[in-house]
Amino acid sequence: MSGLIRVAVVGLGQMGLHHARVYASMAGVEVAAVCDALQAHREAGEAEFGCKAYADYRELLADPSIDAVSITLPDNMHLEAAKLAVAGHKHVLLEKPIAKNLDEGRQIYELVKDYDRVFMVGHLLRYDPRFSAVKQSVESGELGELIHLYCRRNSPIYGPRRYIGASDLSMHVMIHDVDYVNWFFQSPPVKVFARGRSVALKDVHMTDVIYALVTYESGVIACFEACWTLPENSPTIIDDKMELVGTRGVAYIDSCDMGVRFISKDRLVYPDSRHWPYVDGAPSGDLRAEITGFIGSISGTTKPLITAREAYEALKVVNAIERSMAEGREVEIPRD
Repeated sequence: MSGLIRVAVVGLGQMGLHHARVYASMAGVEVAAVCDALQAHREAGEAEFGCKAYADYRELLADPSIDAVSITLPDNMHLEAAKLAVAGHKHVLLEKPIAKNLDEGRQIYELVKDYDRVFMVGHLLRYDPRFSAVKQSVESGELGELIHLYCRRNSPIYGPRRYIGASDLSMHVMIHDVDYVNWFFQSPPVKVFARGRSVALKDVHMTDVIYALVTYESGVIACFEACWTLPENSPTIIDDKMELVGTRGVAYIDSCDMGVRFISKDRLVYPDSRHWPYVDGAPSGDLRAEITGFIGSISGTTKPLITAREAYEALKVVNAIERSMAEGREVEIPRD
């Protein structure tokens, strides 16, 4: 594809606004439209990007002049928007997870497995150089035979309050780690045992914390920890760590202190310096790398780092985690 790429963003919440600002800063890309159910978001989008703002994404996705779309809607709204985007022959960047539940995830996968446009799911950590470095180390054999992995992803309680009724801890947070672990191991996950607890978020029927032990076909095991009820005054928006042990070495990722901190009488803060830090007025970091990869895939200069099948496989693990917690036992992950 050559010439100007006209892109729309469906959903102008926190993530959608970041997407739109990245597109607006890219050469050869035009933010042609934005969409949000809230009038205040639409008016702000029109003012900032100088484009048409829609209240109904169905109308936007039917516009043949739009080449590509970022779908940044709540997790439980992905299916219909993805179907309409495909029906409209758009290139699609769908924020993770691929869907809120396994049936909808499979529907989207089946819909796009032979799609003749770009369809990406925004698993951001695929574009984080830390995780890419570990992937390369695994592939080179530097770590030897992989034995086990431990990871955690903990964050403050103000996060889940944005997702009440739309998502939960396993599918919105832990799935980040599930995807990159699957990517590292390249071996099918076969069994899951998980436990969770709900205390601080019990009144909104959401899970506070999950521990999950996943066994892979190769024999390697992975322990996942996720919590999103840290205090609101936590100095970092995310406290994530990873340890991968092999027979010849170990790899660590520790991203809590992201290389910059501010300490004063009023605050101690480790601001984000990797996902979407703003540089010269636009988001940078791995979100920009992801969106650049999406646009490059449209123009034919790159290929997506993740397939719809891989996004669906991550959702299968999350589904097994939820089943294990509900049933109080180890469960198998179906192969299909």
